[in-house]
Order: sequence, then structure tokens, then C-alpha cells
Amino acid sequence: MRHKKMTLMQKRSMQGYLYVLPWIAGFLFFFLSPIVQTAIYSFNKIDKNTLELSFLGLGNYMYAFRGDAQFPIKLVASLKGLIDVPLILIFSYFVALLLRKDFKGATAVKSIFFLTVIMSSDLFIRMQMTSGSVNNAQFNATMQETQQMFTALEAVDISHYFSGFGFDTQWISYLNNAISNIFTIMIRSGVQIFIFLAALHSIPGSFYEASQIEGATAWEIFWTITFPMTGPMILVNAIYTIVDSFGSSLNQVILYIRDFTRKFELGYASAMAWIYFFCITVIIGIVYLLVRKKIFYYND
Repeated sequence: MRHKKMTLMQKRSMQGYLYVLPWIAGFLFFFLSPIVQTAIYSFNKIDKNTLELSFLGLGNYMYAFRGDAQFPIKLVASLKGLIDVPLILIFSYFVALLLRKDFKGATAVKSIFFLTVIMSSDLFIRMQMTSGSVNNAQFNATMQETQQMFTALEAVDISHYFSGFGFDTQWISYLNNAISNIFTIMIRSGVQIFIFLAALHSIPGSFYEASQIEGATAWEIFWTITFPMTGPMILVNAIYTIVDSFGSSLNQVILYIRDFTRKFELGYASAMAWIYFFCITVIIGIVYLLVRKKIFYYND
């Protein structure tokens, strides 16, 4: 009996499953049990002494919005962080376009942007917080010296420049906020830059050669080749940026949930965590539905 050969698409699908197999194994063995456990805790109150569960139903969830005055405020404040997502994507895409060019010192520039990923990571921050006071002082001094490069931008007010051109005041305020937060945007764009770089390098050079022969301008090449071909990675970076923003250990909601965990109020902490997870899932779902129909997938 002859075995049917796998098609090219089936082989690629198999390769995809092999790539995500470590994550699937890690999820099943290390994350699935805690997720189920927190779901159970969220509907119960846990006795601190006996660890016995007392079923409350939706009591913890209702208390989060009706009895706790701090949680809704912190939740809304965290959701407002979404305004930085477009800025991070635009900045990282622009830097990736610059770094795609071969020039002297390109490796050093890429290393600098990758260092921002390490220095802004939660693990690095925790290591600095637990290290000696001398290391903390050196770290803070270095960060202050670096941030001095951007302090001049914080004083820039472009309102009187753009108001004369008829720009809406909300857009002007948004641009002012982007300029004042340029340091934060830069240190949160490291991973996105390298993802965009990988997408840009995957575009076949023959596409650019054919378009140049046809007389296309650089602007036309960008909008008809570069931007559509990197569409899937734009969606990936958008989702990554949302998760990175909401999942940071410095996020207000995360810190608030951690405080209740330390107080051993695991039932209420689990309920807040599930509410937060539901909000993130809804936002990612909306972004995916809005963007997926406009994405072009190239199969060579």
C-alpha cells in the first residue's frame, strides 16, 4: 500500500506545529493546572488558617466593581495605556526601515536597541531592586544621564505650530504626548524592531528590482510592496505590544492583584486576575478582527 506524500502546505503546517510544540508542552505541564486552580479560587473565599474554600459564586467579581473603589480606577488607567501602542508600532517600524540598510555601525545600533529590551525587562528590574544600594545608585545615575537626552523634547510644545494648519486639538495633544514619552516608547520598542527587521529581510529582492524597472518611486514601492508584505508582522507586533503593556510587573493592576495575593486573599485576587485577563482577551480579539481582513499573506 502506497503512502500518500505530504503536500508543501502540509509540510509547512507540520513544521509550524513542531515550532510551537515546546510552548504547548510547557502550557500543559506548568500553566494549565494554575489556570484551573485560579478559576476555582475566583468563585470561593479561602480561609487563611485552614485553607478551606467557601463558595461565593460571583461574589468576588461583583465586589471588584461594587465594593472595591480602587480596582476600577486602576483598570481604566491600565486600559488607557493602549494609546501608546500605535506610537510604539510606528517608531519600531521606522527604526527597522533605517536599520535594514547596510551602513557602518549597524551592528552597534542594533545592539543598543537590544540592550533596551534587557534593561527594561522585569527580570532585570527585579535584580536591580534586590541588589546592593551601590548598584542601584549606579543604575539610577546611568538612567538619569540617558534620559537627559530626551528632557529637552518634553518641553517642546507643538500646539502653536499645528493649530495654524487646522489640526484637531486632540491630535495635537496626542503628538505632544508622543514627544514627551519618547524615552518610554524607545525602551518598549526593542523586540518589535527586530520582528519588523525579520519581516523586511524576508521580502524577496526580485520584487523591488521588478518595481524599479517599471519606474516605481520609493514611496510607491513602500505602499505597494514593503508595507503589505510586512502586514502579518504588524499584527503580531500589535498583539505583542498589548500583552507586554498589560502583563508588565509594573502595571498598576498587576501590582494591585499582587498586594492581595500577599495578604493571602487568593479568592478575590484570582477574580481580579480573571477580569483583567478577560479585558485583555477582548481587546486583542477586537484588534485581530479589525486588522486580519486587511493583511496580505504571501506564499512562495
